Amino acid sequence: MQFGKSVGIACSSFAITNIDDMFVLVTFFSVASTSKTMTPLMITLGQFVGFTVIIIISMIGFGASLALPSEPIGFLGLLPILMGVWNLFGLLFEEEEEEEDTPNIAGMKSILKVSSITVMNGGDNIGTYVPLFAQAKGAEIAVYVVTYYILLGVWCLVALLAMRQKHVLLLAQKYMSVVIPFLFLGLGIFIVIKSSCYPWSIDHIDASISTHPGKIIMAVVTTILLLICMGAMLWLKLRKKAAPPPPDVDIPLEGNSPRLSESAIEAQISPPNACHPPQISTRRSSKEILNIENGDPAKGAAKSTPTLPIQDNDEPRRSNEKLYLENHRVGIIA
Repeated sequence: MQFGKSVGIACSSFAITNIDDMFVLVTFFSVASTSKTMTPLMITLGQFVGFTVIIIISMIGFGASLALPSEPIGFLGLLPILMGVWNLFGLLFEEEEEEEDTPNIAGMKSILKVSSITVMNGGDNIGTYVPLFAQAKGAEIAVYVVTYYILLGVWCLVALLAMRQKHVLLLAQKYMSVVIPFLFLGLGIFIVIKSSCYPWSIDHIDASISTHPGKIIMAVVTTILLLICMGAMLWLKLRKKAAPPPPDVDIPLEGNSPRLSESAIEAQISPPNACHPPQISTRRSSKEILNIENGDPAKGAAKSTPTLPIQDNDEPRRSNEKLYLENHRVGIIA
């Protein structure tokens, strides 16, 4: 094995098949400049996960002796087109920000989105890597794979540094909300055209039907599919826009706290009634009761004399004191 030659083949094959991925990475890093959930780390992880899937599929294709066609993968390019249409509807029908997911859920969604786009755009990678692996030996395949991952990290770094330029970042933050839908549309169209999935499907349909209706069938199926998806997305946007905002509800601090009635709330906020002033307690302490038991009721009574005259509504309290003293064998008449 010639190590230098293997590295050169790996670098050239990676550059040929991943030039378009630079456009994909710049698109995602542009989204990250204005997004709270998609970060450069999530984009890089998603890129590596998607590329790992491509390598696994390529190895399976290598084991299946080139039995896996790469053209049908291009139909997945319709998904970025639908994502662009969804973002366009978001510009036309502005809505309030939805409740954000937890950081873990949002991060997993970002990784899944980037990795799925990478796999969608990997038809040419699979078509190139499978025959390349078939012609190489085991050690050469290992050199190819290691070189691919190193170059993938360099690809992500270059795209990130391009977006970290201040003038580029300011332009991205200002115009990305308008440009991003068209980037996704262009990306999807690029994937569909590059993969030659439609000519491949038309040829197979024409080969199986004598009237050669491949173009008509593919046009009708694609139009119906896009119209159904776009109608569903438009219905969801209009439904969210027409939905009334949720009412403001005061949530009690404790889950079992009872709800107060209007009369109870008025009683809490109303001023105290002047006809019923606060009562002065005449309850005797244990020291005063001890003085009375020792034969010095005046000393105990002097300390317990209230500063205000006792009203008539103090009678129940005085009765309770009388019962209390009688229980201690003190004959006091209130």
